[in-house]
Amino acid sequence: MSGYDPEFLGADLPVPLPGFSAALDGLVLRVPTLDREVFAHYVNYTVAMNRQPHRRSAVFAALNIDRMRLRPVSRSDRWRIDSRIGADFQLDNAYYRDNPWDRGHLARRASAAWGDSNAAAGRASDETFYYANAALQHSHYNQDEWLALEEWVLGMDGVAEGRVSSFSGPIYDAFVRSIEPEGRPVATVPSAFFKVLCFRNTAGGLEVRAFVIEQDTAALADRRGRTRYDHQRYQVTVAEIEARTGLLFPAIVAEANPLFFTRPAEDTRPDIARLPDTQFPEAREVDDAHEVLGPGADRTELADDEVDVFLAAALVNPAGDERAGEWVSIINLSNHAVDLAGWQLSDTRRPRLGLSGTLGPGEAIRVQPIRPLMLANSRAGVIELYDDTGRRIDRVRYTEAQAKAEGRPAIFAYRETEAYRGP
Repeated sequence: MSGYDPEFLGADLPVPLPGFSAALDGLVLRVPTLDREVFAHYVNYTVAMNRQPHRRSAVFAALNIDRMRLRPVSRSDRWRIDSRIGADFQLDNAYYRDNPWDRGHLARRASAAWGDSNAAAGRASDETFYYANAALQHSHYNQDEWLALEEWVLGMDGVAEGRVSSFSGPIYDAFVRSIEPEGRPVATVPSAFFKVLCFRNTAGGLEVRAFVIEQDTAALADRRGRTRYDHQRYQVTVAEIEARTGLLFPAIVAEANPLFFTRPAEDTRPDIARLPDTQFPEAREVDDAHEVLGPGADRTELADDEVDVFLAAALVNPAGDERAGEWVSIINLSNHAVDLAGWQLSDTRRPRLGLSGTLGPGEAIRVQPIRPLMLANSRAGVIELYDDTGRRIDRVRYTEAQAKAEGRPAIFAYRETEAYRGP
């Protein structure tokens, strides 16, 4: 089995497998049946495993994706134990049965299913159904949306030859959940997942995009910086992933990522240097391909945690005239009046809608109609609120189910106000 190829993007642009920090190194499974006692190779991808009894999951899965040779092959869904790793170091089906946890592919089946023939692609697809390539993902976690990050990058302008090297894996933070099937040892549930995507651009250089999706609110509550939300995708720095996993990516990978872990020098990026300290390390929500930041992308100051004005609800799919019936409500939960002159609503795709008027403490307004905005009535979407200085004040995401519920408003989850946020 060939496994992950470090020179997949070109011999002149190698992307080696990540190394391990001193803290992680002793937790990596080492058995003589694996390459260098660590790496299990499959068709088009490679995994390294965690040896801890309560984890029994991959430390990472490294996958080469060749879009030009992808083939639409059927999926086997026949999960199996890899004997080279050993049954004691993999979570079998007992951990995914009769509970809210799914077998989440780390190396994505559809992305691995490529080759010079249907038979080769089918074999690669089947090879992703090893429990070593699975991790406990909550059923509410939309795997297709998360894994579609690879498709977003492949679909971007400037990806040379449709090739991407992808690294994925679980994150275990200090606050963790666990499950214990009857008669089986306890297993820890990941608090988040990461994905790092590397590709050659048309100028021949390396570009990187890094992402995290959280799935544990207890872990979120202890994080420094801006509030994060469960099951939300974030574009992040490679350094954050390294800090949370113990993995050590090659320096070229971290340097090619467009987000900053610490504030850059003002003469390097004055637009970013002006951002408040709370925005570092950088982490940006991404719900669609056009929101992924590349090199040199402008930044918006995020004031979601500072201004207590919120998007409260929206009628995404009204009965009757959809364009006339759509509305968005905004509520002021601060203790002072807010002048909305110069404020704007955005659906992240079309020209923004200007607002006006004043919101007293505790007051709400309904904005209707919302042209030129258009809410999606058959898929998930995003609404954003900006103040008169261009700062983003709030951002909400409605689900596909909410979008399809004709005549029923989407009520957005409670967000903590400044008065109760604490130091």
